Amino acid sequence: MSTETGEKKQKYPYRTAKQCRPWYILIYSVIWLFYRAIFWLRIKGRENIPDGPAVICPRHCTAADPPIACFGLTKKHSARMMAKQELLEVPVIGQALYLLGAFPVNRGANDMAAIKSALRCLKEGSKLLMFPEGTRVREGETPEAKTGAIMFALRSGAPIVPVYLTRAKPFRPMTMVFGEPYHPQIAGRRATPEEYQRLADELLQKIYALEDRV
Repeated sequence: MSTETGEKKQKYPYRTAKQCRPWYILIYSVIWLFYRAIFWLRIKGRENIPDGPAVICPRHCTAADPPIACFGLTKKHSARMMAKQELLEVPVIGQALYLLGAFPVNRGANDMAAIKSALRCLKEGSKLLMFPEGTRVREGETPEAKTGAIMFALRSGAPIVPVYLTRAKPFRPMTMVFGEPYHPQIAGRRATPEEYQRLADELLQKIYALEDRV
Protein backbone atom coordinates (compact mmCIF):
# COMPACT_ATOMS: atom_id res chain seq x y z
CA MET A 1 0.00 0.00 0.00
CA SER A 2 1.37 3.40 -0.91
CA THR A 3 -0.85 5.79 1.03
CA GLU A 4 0.38 7.32 4.24
CA THR A 5 -2.39 5.66 6.24
CA GLY A 6 -1.59 2.30 4.68
CA GLU A 7 2.08 2.65 5.51
CA LYS A 8 1.27 3.47 9.12
CA LYS A 9 -1.02 0.51 9.33
CA GLN A 10 1.75 -1.83 8.16
CA LYS A 11 4.45 -0.30 10.33
CA TYR A 12 2.29 -0.19 13.45
CA PRO A 13 -0.20 -3.06 13.22
CA TYR A 14 -2.98 -2.99 15.76
CA ARG A 15 -2.07 -4.56 19.10
CA THR A 16 -4.91 -6.15 21.04
CA ALA A 17 -5.58 -5.48 24.71
CA LYS A 18 -4.29 -8.97 25.50
CA GLN A 19 -1.00 -8.24 23.72
CA CYS A 20 -0.54 -4.88 25.44
CA ARG A 21 -1.52 -5.87 28.97
CA PRO A 22 1.76 -7.55 30.13
CA TRP A 23 3.85 -4.67 28.79
CA TYR A 24 1.47 -2.15 30.34
CA ILE A 25 1.88 -3.69 33.79
CA LEU A 26 5.67 -3.95 33.44
CA ILE A 27 6.31 -0.43 32.13
CA TYR A 28 3.72 1.06 34.48
CA SER A 29 5.44 -0.53 37.49
CA VAL A 30 8.87 0.77 36.51
CA ILE A 31 7.95 4.29 35.37
CA TRP A 32 5.49 4.90 38.23
CA LEU A 33 8.32 4.81 40.76
CA PHE A 34 10.07 7.60 38.87
CA TYR A 35 6.96 9.73 38.43
CA ARG A 36 5.80 9.28 42.01
CA ALA A 37 9.12 10.67 43.24
CA ILE A 38 8.77 13.79 41.06
CA PHE A 39 5.02 14.46 40.89
CA TRP A 40 3.20 14.23 44.21
CA LEU A 41 -0.19 13.09 42.94
CA ARG A 42 -3.35 12.98 45.04
CA ILE A 43 -6.39 11.29 43.48
CA LYS A 44 -10.07 11.88 44.20
CA GLY A 45 -13.15 10.13 42.82
CA ARG A 46 -11.40 6.96 41.71
CA GLU A 47 -14.65 5.11 42.47
CA ASN A 48 -16.12 6.88 39.42
CA ILE A 49 -13.91 4.86 37.03
CA PRO A 50 -16.27 2.29 35.48
CA ASP A 51 -15.37 -1.28 34.72
CA GLY A 52 -15.30 -1.96 31.00
CA PRO A 53 -14.80 0.54 28.18
CA ALA A 54 -14.84 4.29 28.80
CA VAL A 55 -13.52 7.47 27.22
CA ILE A 56 -11.31 9.09 29.87
CA CYS A 57 -11.10 12.84 29.30
CA PRO A 58 -8.62 14.81 31.44
CA ARG A 59 -7.75 18.46 31.26
CA HIS A 60 -4.48 18.86 29.35
CA CYS A 61 -1.93 21.48 30.32
CA THR A 62 1.53 19.85 30.50
CA ALA A 63 3.53 17.21 28.66
CA ALA A 64 3.47 15.03 31.79
CA ASP A 65 -0.34 14.66 31.68
CA PRO A 66 -0.63 11.41 29.61
CA PRO A 67 1.47 9.19 31.91
CA ILE A 68 0.05 10.86 35.02
CA ALA A 69 -3.50 10.18 33.79
CA CYS A 70 -2.57 6.52 33.23
CA PHE A 71 -1.15 6.27 36.73
CA GLY A 72 -4.34 7.75 38.13
CA LEU A 73 -6.30 4.93 36.50
CA THR A 74 -4.02 2.39 38.29
CA LYS A 75 -2.77 -0.86 36.80
CA LYS A 76 -6.30 -2.27 36.95
CA HIS A 77 -7.44 -0.13 34.01
CA SER A 78 -5.30 -0.26 30.86
CA ALA A 79 -5.43 3.07 29.03
CA ARG A 80 -4.96 3.28 25.26
CA MET A 81 -4.32 6.51 23.39
CA MET A 82 -3.68 8.03 20.01
CA ALA A 83 -0.15 9.29 19.51
CA LYS A 84 1.03 11.47 16.66
CA GLN A 85 3.12 9.54 14.13
CA GLU A 86 6.25 11.57 14.91
CA LEU A 87 6.15 10.57 18.59
CA LEU A 88 6.14 6.87 17.78
CA GLU A 89 9.24 7.42 15.66
CA VAL A 90 11.26 8.62 18.67
CA PRO A 91 13.78 5.92 19.66
CA VAL A 92 12.93 3.97 22.85
CA ILE A 93 10.03 6.25 23.82
CA GLY A 94 8.10 5.49 20.65
CA GLN A 95 8.63 1.76 21.01
CA ALA A 96 7.57 1.86 24.64
CA LEU A 97 4.38 3.74 23.76
CA TYR A 98 3.57 1.23 21.04
CA LEU A 99 4.07 -1.70 23.41
CA LEU A 100 1.80 0.04 25.91
CA GLY A 101 -0.94 0.21 23.31
CA ALA A 102 -0.60 3.64 21.73
CA PHE A 103 -1.52 3.80 18.04
CA PRO A 104 -0.54 6.40 15.43
CA VAL A 105 -2.71 9.21 14.16
CA ASN A 106 -2.17 11.76 11.42
CA ARG A 107 -3.42 14.90 13.16
CA GLY A 108 -3.50 16.85 9.92
CA ALA A 109 -6.01 14.59 8.20
CA ASN A 110 -9.15 12.55 8.72
CA ASP A 111 -7.25 9.41 9.72
CA MET A 112 -9.75 6.57 9.37
CA ALA A 113 -7.21 3.94 10.49
CA ALA A 114 -6.77 5.77 13.81
CA ILE A 115 -10.54 6.13 14.23
CA LYS A 116 -11.03 2.40 13.65
CA SER A 117 -8.26 1.58 16.13
CA ALA A 118 -9.85 3.79 18.79
CA LEU A 119 -13.26 2.18 18.34
CA ARG A 120 -11.68 -1.27 18.42
CA CYS A 121 -9.99 -0.41 21.74
CA LEU A 122 -13.36 0.46 23.25
CA LYS A 123 -14.98 -2.63 21.78
CA GLU A 124 -12.29 -4.73 23.50
CA GLY A 125 -13.19 -3.13 26.82
CA SER A 126 -10.17 -0.82 27.19
CA LYS A 127 -10.13 2.74 28.43
CA LEU A 128 -9.46 5.30 25.69
CA LEU A 129 -7.54 8.33 26.95
CA MET A 130 -8.44 11.53 25.09
CA PHE A 131 -7.75 15.16 25.87
CA PRO A 132 -10.83 17.19 24.82
CA GLU A 133 -8.76 20.28 23.99
CA GLY A 134 -6.75 18.26 21.48
CA THR A 135 -3.50 19.86 22.61
CA ARG A 136 -1.90 21.38 25.69
CA VAL A 137 -3.52 24.53 27.07
CA ARG A 138 -0.86 26.81 28.47
CA GLU A 139 -1.37 29.27 31.30
CA GLY A 140 -3.46 32.23 30.17
CA GLU A 141 -4.89 30.43 27.12
CA THR A 142 -8.60 29.78 26.70
CA PRO A 143 -9.40 26.07 26.17
CA GLU A 144 -11.43 25.09 23.11
CA ALA A 145 -13.30 21.81 22.96
CA LYS A 146 -12.70 19.34 20.12
CA THR A 147 -15.37 16.79 19.22
CA GLY A 148 -13.31 13.57 19.02
CA ALA A 149 -14.19 12.22 22.47
CA ILE A 150 -17.90 12.80 21.81
CA MET A 151 -17.71 10.96 18.50
CA PHE A 152 -16.09 7.89 20.07
CA ALA A 153 -18.54 7.82 22.96
CA LEU A 154 -21.57 8.07 20.66
CA ARG A 155 -20.29 5.49 18.18
CA SER A 156 -19.21 2.96 20.79
CA GLY A 157 -21.83 3.51 23.48
CA ALA A 158 -19.04 3.86 26.06
CA PRO A 159 -19.45 6.46 28.81
CA ILE A 160 -17.28 9.55 29.14
CA VAL A 161 -15.41 10.21 32.37
CA PRO A 162 -14.47 13.90 32.85
CA VAL A 163 -11.21 14.39 34.75
CA TYR A 164 -9.72 17.55 36.22
CA LEU A 165 -5.93 17.49 36.47
CA THR A 166 -4.05 20.34 38.09
CA ARG A 167 -0.94 21.66 36.38
CA ALA A 168 1.98 19.27 36.88
CA LYS A 169 5.01 20.88 38.50
CA PRO A 170 7.97 18.82 39.74
CA PHE A 171 8.18 18.30 43.50
CA ARG A 172 4.86 20.03 44.16
CA PRO A 173 1.52 18.51 45.12
CA MET A 174 -1.00 18.02 42.31
CA THR A 175 -4.52 16.65 42.24
CA MET A 176 -6.50 14.48 39.84
CA VAL A 177 -10.29 14.41 40.20
CA PHE A 178 -12.44 11.83 38.41
CA GLY A 179 -16.00 12.98 37.76
CA GLU A 180 -19.05 10.77 37.35
CA PRO A 181 -19.28 8.87 34.04
CA TYR A 182 -22.08 9.89 31.71
CA HIS A 183 -23.45 9.22 28.23
CA PRO A 184 -23.82 12.24 25.90
CA GLN A 185 -27.37 12.54 24.59
CA ILE A 186 -28.53 13.52 21.10
CA ALA A 187 -31.99 14.19 19.71
CA GLY A 188 -31.95 11.84 16.71
CA ARG A 189 -30.09 8.79 15.49
CA ARG A 190 -27.10 10.80 14.31
CA ALA A 191 -25.60 13.87 15.87
CA THR A 192 -25.46 17.08 13.86
CA PRO A 193 -22.24 19.15 13.75
CA GLU A 194 -23.95 21.62 16.10
CA GLU A 195 -24.78 18.84 18.56
CA TYR A 196 -21.22 17.54 18.44
CA GLN A 197 -19.85 20.97 19.34
CA ARG A 198 -22.48 21.55 22.03
CA LEU A 199 -21.67 18.20 23.64
CA ALA A 200 -17.92 18.88 23.40
CA ASP A 201 -18.40 22.25 25.12
CA GLU A 202 -20.53 20.53 27.76
CA LEU A 203 -17.77 18.01 28.40
CA LEU A 204 -15.23 20.78 28.89
CA GLN A 205 -17.59 22.49 31.34
CA LYS A 206 -17.95 19.25 33.32
CA ILE A 207 -14.16 18.92 33.49
CA TYR A 208 -13.56 22.44 34.73
CA ALA A 209 -16.45 22.21 37.20
CA LEU A 210 -14.42 19.53 39.01
CA GLU A 211 -11.87 22.18 39.99
CA ASP A 212 -14.11 22.91 42.99
CA ARG A 213 -13.21 19.45 44.38
CA VAL A 214 -9.45 19.96 44.21
